[in-house]
Amino acid sequence: MKNAVILHGKPTRERYLDPTVPKPHEANWFPWIGAKLLEAGIQVSIPPLPKPYFPVYEDWKKVLEAQEVGTDTVLVGHSAGAEFILRWLSSNKNTALERVVLVAPYCDYAGKYGDFSKYTLDRDLAERVGKLTVISSLDDDEAIQRRTHDIVEAFPTARLVELDGYGHFRIGHNMTGPEFPVLLDELIDKDSKG
Repeated sequence: MKNAVILHGKPTRERYLDPTVPKPHEANWFPWIGAKLLEAGIQVSIPPLPKPYFPVYEDWKKVLEAQEVGTDTVLVGHSAGAEFILRWLSSNKNTALERVVLVAPYCDYAGKYGDFSKYTLDRDLAERVGKLTVISSLDDDEAIQRRTHDIVEAFPTARLVELDGYGHFRIGHNMTGPEFPVLLDELIDKDSKG
């Protein structure tokens, strides 16, 4: 792996605008995983996504496409960041990546955020990704469990890592600290079980 691009999810507007709360790309496990990957000699980008409380695909696309993304890249998405990655790969059928990891994948089933989740999932997407992994917690919300199930059903070769007690993979939502060794192992161990 040459580099990793890590995309955060969708906070509430109140949380995002609260000056006492870290921005999504600076919160939870993002700084920890970024530091660990840098220690391993892997370039890391954790870009802030515009108006993350109301995700707009085209706006987020501009941010991702400003990053270095190639066949040696790993994309990691948390929640709405995972949904964005699936849509972006479904729209960019010539893009091949080393690996994609989706953490607590979200889908806007209710359509509250415009067309963010309105796209046709490319069923051949997994063939262009060296390894596709979905990390989910058994105590996350029902909608996240549903999306996890949908992804694993769509991509039978995807590796599913189910944990218990991590909630939505946010500190204060069952995670007690920034450490996320399961994700780190998934990113740096190319020989992990598939």
